[in-house]
Amino acid sequence: MDTADDRHLDSEDFAGELAAGVPQDFEVPPVRCTSFLGDNALEFYQLTVAYLADSTGIATEFISGVPPGELDRRVNRGAIQVVFTCGLPYVRKADHEPPLLQLLAAPVMLGARYCDRPIYFSDVIVHAESPYGGFEDLRGTTFAYNEVCSLSGYMLPWYHLHPLAEIDGFFAETIRSGSHAVSMNWVESGRADAAAIDSVVLEMEISQDSGRARSLRVIENIGPATMPPVAASTRLSQDLGRCLRQTLLEMHTTERGRAILDLGGVRRFAAVTDVDYDPIRGIVRVLQAAGAADLS
Repeated sequence: MDTADDRHLDSEDFAGELAAGVPQDFEVPPVRCTSFLGDNALEFYQLTVAYLADSTGIATEFISGVPPGELDRRVNRGAIQVVFTCGLPYVRKADHEPPLLQLLAAPVMLGARYCDRPIYFSDVIVHAESPYGGFEDLRGTTFAYNEVCSLSGYMLPWYHLHPLAEIDGFFAETIRSGSHAVSMNWVESGRADAAAIDSVVLEMEISQDSGRARSLRVIENIGPATMPPVAASTRLSQDLGRCLRQTLLEMHTTERGRAILDLGGVRRFAAVTDVDYDPIRGIVRVLQAAGAADLS
C-alpha cells in the first residue's frame, strides 16, 4: 500500500505546486536522498544534496546511518527519491518492471586518466612491500572483495579473469570484506594479498590518509567503466527530476558549486543515458554464463 508521502510524490502536479506556491499550512515533504558509495566521500554527497536544495528551493533530506538493506527497500518503494549508486544496482533497478530508477547525471573526476569523461576504474591493490608486480602474479593468493554486487570490487576483476578461463581456480581464496575500506585494511594487515578498489574511493582515501599511499600499491587498472550515477526514483515527478538534473549539470558554473566539486575531486557532472550502462549488462551476462557467482 502506498504511504501518504508516496501518493504525493506520484503526483505529476507536485513541481507545479512548488512553482505556483502552496498553502501556508501545507507541508511539502522533502526529497530524500542517500548514497550507497564510499563513506569517505559522505561529506561530498551531503554538501551536494544541500546545494540542490539551496539552488532549487526544493527541500531535501540526506538519509544516513540506516542499514544498506533497509535503504535499498526504501529506494525500491520510492521513500528515498535520489540516490548516489553503483552502476550495477542502477541497471538492476532500471531494468525492473516497472523501472525503479531513472538517471540524473554522473560525476566527471578531475584526474587526467578520466579524460574529462564520466568514467572510473577498478584499481587492484597489494601491500607496498609485497612481491606482486601484476595481476597474473596474484595466482594462488587470497583476494578480498567488498560485495558481489560491486562492479569495481568484484565484477570487473572477475571479468578480467574470464579470458583465462580460471574464474573459479585463479585465487586460492576469496573473502568478502563488506566494504572497500575493510578490503584496504585487510591488504594492509596481510589478511588478504590483494583487493580491487573503486579508483575514486582509493584516490579520496589516499588524499585523506597519506599512510595509505605508503602501505598500498596499485598493480593493475581495470576499466574504464561508466561512472556510478546519481539516479532518481521513477516515483519522483518528471518536472522535479529535470530541475535536479539541470542543477547538477550546471553546478560547476557557480563558485559554491565548484568548491563542493573540488572537495570530492570532481570536475563537473555530466549527462548520461541508460545506453551508457549497457556494458555492465554485458559483463553480467558473461559472468552469469561462466558461473562466477549468483549475479541475478
